[in-house]
Amino acid sequence: MNAVSHANIMRGAVSALPETIRATISVPEELIERAGNYPDLFDDPTVPAEKKNVMDPEWEKYIVYPEGLPAKFLHFVPAPPADQFSRIPVYSYLLTRMIESRREGRMADFIKFSGCLSHAMGDCTQPAHIGPDSNGRILRELLPVPANPRLRDFHYHTSVEAVSGKCGTLAAPQLLGQSAEEAAWKLSCLAQNAVSYCRRFLIPTIEALFADDIKKAESIAEEPVTIAAQLTADAIFTAVLLAEGNTAPLPDADLRKIPPVREFHDLVYGDAVLDGNKKVPPNNVPVTPGRLMVNGVPTPFPGLGMLPHSGMNGERACFSTWRLPENVFRVFSAKVGLHAEIGTGAVEFLVLLDEKAVWSSGRMTRESNARECRIPLGSAHTLTLKVLDANNGRSFWDNHAYWAEPLLRRKDSE
Repeated sequence: MNAVSHANIMRGAVSALPETIRATISVPEELIERAGNYPDLFDDPTVPAEKKNVMDPEWEKYIVYPEGLPAKFLHFVPAPPADQFSRIPVYSYLLTRMIESRREGRMADFIKFSGCLSHAMGDCTQPAHIGPDSNGRILRELLPVPANPRLRDFHYHTSVEAVSGKCGTLAAPQLLGQSAEEAAWKLSCLAQNAVSYCRRFLIPTIEALFADDIKKAESIAEEPVTIAAQLTADAIFTAVLLAEGNTAPLPDADLRKIPPVREFHDLVYGDAVLDGNKKVPPNNVPVTPGRLMVNGVPTPFPGLGMLPHSGMNGERACFSTWRLPENVFRVFSAKVGLHAEIGTGAVEFLVLLDEKAVWSSGRMTRESNARECRIPLGSAHTLTLKVLDANNGRSFWDNHAYWAEPLLRRKDSE
């Protein structure tokens, strides 16, 4: 995002807060807008500290991170903005500083720390930051610059990033967690989903710039700015409630809505299918809604459909891995089985914690009733749901496995 967009994100986020919270933010409007640009103003190592001190004598308080974090500054995290899970420690640190500042009534500090977190949200929704590669080579090959003198200096990153976007209407902010650590994890999950969503705006923005249609490019930029502002509003709202000790119970987490950190699926099948399975081949068939056999009756469930790999470039298996927050969820639960209508092969379901298998369904066929799994999570950092071909490749297209109601539960009991 450019400076205008980052300012719009912060202004939009603060305006979406409940009036009872907004009334307590006693800082100048220009500080709210400027805070979103603090990382751009002070992360730059080529600017002398003396010059930064003129802008804000306390700039290091907000910009320089303590030892133990994956980076010294926001823009130096050793992972691209498209990898949001690497930023969880940074988000946790900023949320903690926001909570402390709010609790102690240091509103200028609260806004500046909020602005730094807001800047991170703007970076991960900026299409120029989340393209297919960091140097724009793939974009240059797929979408070459037209032979037009006006576009002689076009740049796939800076030209797109220079487009300003307004902030649209936001929803009421939501509580992200009951601790800074949980909120940072949830924020990274939402931001990772935002990365996937906002990539769709990159090519239309480039095409609008090629056509010299700045108005259209700015219109396209509005949605990423609005998404970043919503994430910021959620983070600020959460920090305020945590500072006040005013949090409410939160529900269990639906794994279908949490982005994996790593996946392995067959190229023809694609990723895990939401709420069903796809009967392939033929290609482009609709999703068959998920059903498992329960007491001999095909029963519908929400869930994730998977198909073990053909074995052409790896084992006959598929998996998705999720990052877990510390000390939040106690149990993983799900029902597993072959899809009751199209799953005519044989598979084995595995659950892994920190890459170590802790549960197996055994071999399951279409005659098998759904099986329940309920796995204590302990102190695990990752959860992997894996499916193995249990038919030696003889029924590849029919091994439609289904994880029904996959939940991360906060309590050990129902």
